[in-house]
Amino acid sequence: MVIRNMIANDLEEVQKIALVTWRDTYSSFIPLSIQDKVLADAYSENEMNNRFKNSLNLVFEQNNEILGYAFFSGNLLSADIFLESLYIHPQHQGKGIGKHLMQFGIAQYNEPKTLFLVVYKGNESILFYEKMGFTITNENNGDFFGHPVVFIVMKKALDGSASIQTHT
Repeated sequence: MVIRNMIANDLEEVQKIALVTWRDTYSSFIPLSIQDKVLADAYSENEMNNRFKNSLNLVFEQNNEILGYAFFSGNLLSADIFLESLYIHPQHQGKGIGKHLMQFGIAQYNEPKTLFLVVYKGNESILFYEKMGFTITNENNGDFFGHPVVFIVMKKALDGSASIQTHT
């Protein structure tokens, strides 16, 4: 296994993982047409150029195949980090890839204090994040291209060792 910085040549594989993961996760409550618009916007050339300039973008690779990725934002010297995206191909979920990506990403920052993320209500990954020690701080109503969604804000205080502890 290798966790490395994402490069432009990875974009097609990352987009495929985003598509299959969105279909698997959101199809029961977000229409496909809305998913397509969100994904086209989130992975547009302009948006990805911004991510390459302003975010830490990691891929998890095994046997030269990308199985998942994570986008982090926040100044490398900042106390707060934001996990923008953490997507693992559905066939490879439950194998620790998400945890490894989070640990590696956090370790790139200088003694981070808090990791924040936003997840959509109805997404089963909320259980994963809670197991990783995140707590829900609030819910916000929003929309994707006119389709209503509820955004759940979660946070985890970090102990300075740049690790994520699991709770059992």
